[in-house]
Amino acid sequence: MKAHIVLAHPEVKSFNGLLANLTVRSLEQQGYSVTQSDLYQIGFDPCEKAEHFTNRSNDEVFHAQTEQRYNAGEGTLPADVQAEIDNILACDLLVVHFPLWWFGPPAILKGWMDRVFAYGKMYKSLERYDRGICAGKKMIACVTTGASEASCSHNGREGDTMMHLWPVLFPFRYLGFQVYQPEVFYGVGGVSFIEGHDGANSFIDSYEKRWSGTISSLGDRSFVPYNSDTDFDETNRLLKDAPDYSPFVRQTK
Repeated sequence: MKAHIVLAHPEVKSFNGLLANLTVRSLEQQGYSVTQSDLYQIGFDPCEKAEHFTNRSNDEVFHAQTEQRYNAGEGTLPADVQAEIDNILACDLLVVHFPLWWFGPPAILKGWMDRVFAYGKMYKSLERYDRGICAGKKMIACVTTGASEASCSHNGREGDTMMHLWPVLFPFRYLGFQVYQPEVFYGVGGVSFIEGHDGANSFIDSYEKRWSGTISSLGDRSFVPYNSDTDFDETNRLLKDAPDYSPFVRQTK
């Protein structure tokens, strides 16, 4: 079994970095062969742009999807992108560690998706969702927030974190992954952490134990429910008798 870990945090000594290291140890103990991409440490460029493509389909106008597809077909995708793709395609399990910043992932992680989820290589018109190129693979997101769990609840002042995460997780479903319910650690980076309050260490210890338990028992964890391909009509709208699982894809109320 192979696992790949993606870390999107600028500080290797951060709590996100600590959890990523814990993931490596736990998975190796379970017999996984583990690779890791620390996006900040490797200096991954999150900005998709013409300069990345030395082999161009169109030298006059840059269109990201056109160049991704052309270079995927030619075998000339940028080396940093190809390396990330190779890791994803080789793994059975993908673990993504990141903090929630301004109600979304750090820009480097979004840019990693923009570039690495390349058209023609990671998805094609007939190879998405149920028939995605990553069908059979599994992923889990390990997320930290600065705000408390109460603030991040459905009726909290910061809004429902699970809804904020939907646009982050759905691209993996788009590629065919089975997406585990994310693990969210609330209040990390809040006042007690920033000011070094005594309670922070016990807080961290409890979160470490929780994550260790999660990563060692993934087989018992539920997946985020998504509609299947057969739930949609020819216009890509939900069939009237199809279930809905999210406010993002729902029946008319």
